[in-house]
Amino acid sequence: MKKLLAVVMLLSGMVHAEEGLGEFLTHHISNSHEWHPIPWITVHLPTGWMIGGIDVSPSQHVLMMLLAAALLIILFALGGRRKNNAPASKLGHALEAMVIYVRDEVVEPNLGKKDTALWLPFFLTIFFFFLALNLISLVPGFSAATGNVNFTGAMAVLIFITYNVAGMIKNGPVHYFTGLFPSGVPWPIMIIIVPIELMGLITKAAALCIRLFANMTAGHILLLSLTGLIIVFKTAWVAIGFLPMTLFIYMIEVLVAFLQAYIFTLLSALFVGMALHQEH
Repeated sequence: MKKLLAVVMLLSGMVHAEEGLGEFLTHHISNSHEWHPIPWITVHLPTGWMIGGIDVSPSQHVLMMLLAAALLIILFALGGRRKNNAPASKLGHALEAMVIYVRDEVVEPNLGKKDTALWLPFFLTIFFFFLALNLISLVPGFSAATGNVNFTGAMAVLIFITYNVAGMIKNGPVHYFTGLFPSGVPWPIMIIIVPIELMGLITKAAALCIRLFANMTAGHILLLSLTGLIIVFKTAWVAIGFLPMTLFIYMIEVLVAFLQAYIFTLLSALFVGMALHQEH
């Protein structure tokens, strides 16, 4: 109970009396060049880094990406050790189980066994990077880079380029694009089908961007709204009354973190598989 109260007081410390509920929510889901790992400490990130007229200064969400990448390097360095051809630790067993699951249940059914060996590192990187970002965002004081539409948009562009380039390399540019359209269809119908199929190439990636952004942002707004009730009732002790509901939503968000990483990887593998094997 003492630990739960400590969590509540830490969360309540994120709420400043002078903030309104809307301002509180906007402040905690938006990106900035300041990071508040704990309420009373502010880390000012460097600004003014310009390359070719483009501001490349690291923001709070860029910092989250670097932390996620560092965390994955450390985890796989520790979990990658083997003894008698088996993982040497429980962490290694857990990581290996997730790698095998992504290979056997996500990548191979969509790409086929022959192409899985080539593409598996790419999809494993996507899955673990998104999972790390989603889980980091649930730590009080950390933010959700996957709730930033610029990040999800960049990832969607990456997947868009990947499945089109993969399809052109596998089938040849001409055969790939002609393979997008059904054969033997009367040309008046093709006038309608061609624009729809070409738009479909873009909307598939756009859907990846919007669904990840919306799901991660919605979950964090819900959690922050429960915490923000402190503002509405003007006392931190009211948070204790909403503690069971907050913890329940928090547990749901842990599940969502895994689910969103899985769905993004699954849909990406599906789109790449469709580009590689158009005959199916």
